Amino acid sequence: MTKNYLHSVFVFVCCLVCFIIYTVDCQTLNKKLALLLNRNDLICPAECQYTAVHPYFEDDMECCVCHAQPYWMFNSSNVGLLSISFLQDDTPTIIFMNGSNFGLYNVTHQYGNLTTIPNDSCNISGIVYVDFSYNFISDLTTISCISTLDTLILKGNSVTYLNNNVFSGMRYLRVVDLSYNKLRNIQPELFLHMDGSLLHIDASNNLMENIDITNIIWDKQDYFCIANFSHNIIMNMTNLKGWSCDIHSDLGRGGYVDFTYNNFTIFFNIAEMGFYDINLLGKLYFYSFDFRFNLWFCDCRFFPLTSKSNIANQILGSAHHGLKCHSPSEYHNKSVSDFVKEQDKLICNISFADKCPPNCRCFYQPSKNRTVVNCRSSLVSRKLPLVLPDYNNLVIDFSSNRISDLKEEFQRLLSEERTYLMRTKEISFASNALHDVPNIVFVTLKNATMINLTNNPINILSESLKLIRPRAVSFGTVNLKCVCKDIWLQTWLLSAGRFYNNTRIMCHTSSGVKSILEIDKDILECENDSVVTRWITFTLGISLFCIMVSFFVIYNFRIDLYILLREHVRLFRNTEIPQSFEYDVYISCNEQDENLRHWITYVLLPYLKERRIDVFLPYRDCIPGTPREDDIREKMAKSRNVLIILSEVYDDTSKRWLACELRYSRLNYRYDWRKNIVILNYDFLKTKEVPNDFIQVFVRLGKCVDFSNYQKDIKAKIFSLLYH
Repeated sequence: MTKNYLHSVFVFVCCLVCFIIYTVDCQTLNKKLALLLNRNDLICPAECQYTAVHPYFEDDMECCVCHAQPYWMFNSSNVGLLSISFLQDDTPTIIFMNGSNFGLYNVTHQYGNLTTIPNDSCNISGIVYVDFSYNFISDLTTISCISTLDTLILKGNSVTYLNNNVFSGMRYLRVVDLSYNKLRNIQPELFLHMDGSLLHIDASNNLMENIDITNIIWDKQDYFCIANFSHNIIMNMTNLKGWSCDIHSDLGRGGYVDFTYNNFTIFFNIAEMGFYDINLLGKLYFYSFDFRFNLWFCDCRFFPLTSKSNIANQILGSAHHGLKCHSPSEYHNKSVSDFVKEQDKLICNISFADKCPPNCRCFYQPSKNRTVVNCRSSLVSRKLPLVLPDYNNLVIDFSSNRISDLKEEFQRLLSEERTYLMRTKEISFASNALHDVPNIVFVTLKNATMINLTNNPINILSESLKLIRPRAVSFGTVNLKCVCKDIWLQTWLLSAGRFYNNTRIMCHTSSGVKSILEIDKDILECENDSVVTRWITFTLGISLFCIMVSFFVIYNFRIDLYILLREHVRLFRNTEIPQSFEYDVYISCNEQDENLRHWITYVLLPYLKERRIDVFLPYRDCIPGTPREDDIREKMAKSRNVLIILSEVYDDTSKRWLACELRYSRLNYRYDWRKNIVILNYDFLKTKEVPNDFIQVFVRLGKCVDFSNYQKDIKAKIFSLLYH
């Protein structure tokens, strides 16, 4: 008996603990919901604690958002029922009994003759539920005055337009049903202006032709449940306000957006919708868009969707796999997801209105980033068209058109202001009547990756062919009457590598027909030009030697040459320097050398002050708290001269600031010819002991003041150099 008693106690305690945990979890979920929607009257159903019960939801909060209800729905006896009556002039009014004990009210009037929202609804506080289904209401401008409204049912009315601030201030509004109205337009940014807890909006079975991107994304509300735009006549998505998504945008966890049974045919441009980088669609990771049951025309505009199928699969979910093509006929009922492995089939045809020549076929193929223009056997006039579609990377086929004079044709095309030849990636003149290919062709098409000239009776090859790599041109087999000047073709062909078969040149000589790669100068009976060749080789060798010596001298003494050139050029410039500097001299020195500081403070500065020289001395004039490097850069830019005093020993801190000062002094000296550098060799350093290459040059050229000067004119020399 004791054992059974203990077992019963154990079971009771376990049940009690589970009940407490469950209660705490429920309370926690309700608190999360209250914090999320900024209202504390919603109750989340218990089954949302277990996501397995609702497998279509990402988490318990999404389940809660879709199934939560305000507490008054669980106790209808606490909600007063209000009715509508009409005055003699048919003005609707709400029957309200003063002194009512109810704090919340439900107003219902279905299948009536209401044309407006009763004005006195603004005077009754606590209205939480309004159902005016199947009336004749067309204007909702006064609805926002019912600030406590939770549910608005206007199904089957005559609403035609929604202003984006129609629900302004209604932070408790949770459900809106505008289905079966005559709604044609929703002003952009409706949901971007929402400030509350709208979770369900139904605008299905209306007359909308367009929907703005700002009316299907929510950035002020982390979750919503469903936005239903099904059974409209929507054919286009717009971005009238120029909304754009950036890497810092937070579009929340979204919800389900229903676009089934509309008139979409052409997939919208993702970049025009504000997603300039398709990877930013990942911001809609938790959204679900349903575009099934539309008459989709599958062309190149679906390519971004298939190229990023991992993103598309997520935001379109199973709908992506159910998205089917209606046209063109060869793709009828083909799933859009099938194009992930067949992206080359997604093309956009280009019409005559978009400059596709008559009798030609033009299309854009994004998978290969090219625009194909197929005019094979289509040029009745045997002339090249003056204009082609305004796209880059053109792949053009002019084969089999009996074209005979490319020089005349190219001159005619180049007379146009914007010729398509500059945008050509590949071009084919195969099977025409070309006897030669003039220089203008290879000069104009030097950036093309393939020029096809096969099956033409070509018997002349211009040396401008050197501008084109052998891999970028195909002649097929060319029969030439070779002469000595054609020998260069051997080198050109040998550079083809694995593309050697693009062009085969056969020479007709006295010894028969041979490949140009098999003949030499003896077979062509070329004159001996060895003497001329020797002189040319000798001249080139001497020239090359001089160039190398000059390069060596310039490279190793470039700083010396620059300083000397700068000094001589300044003699021809205006010697009067505009007074645009704040300081006459910036002094760079070892701040830790007490003897040097003493000499500067009691000898040099008084001397310069007498001569009205404005001095910036870092350890004296730098503003405490200002970043030292910023101060150095700023003050040096405002100084006409930089006086660099060389010392023998520096500690780590001094070395750091010296390096910084030397760097900025060099930059200022290089980019401003008005500025000057003066060197004082305080510790009698030798040239190799100077730590900076740039300053070494000044010492090597003797352009410095030596502190060992026995004429006692150190200060005077410094002053003269400052005003040099």
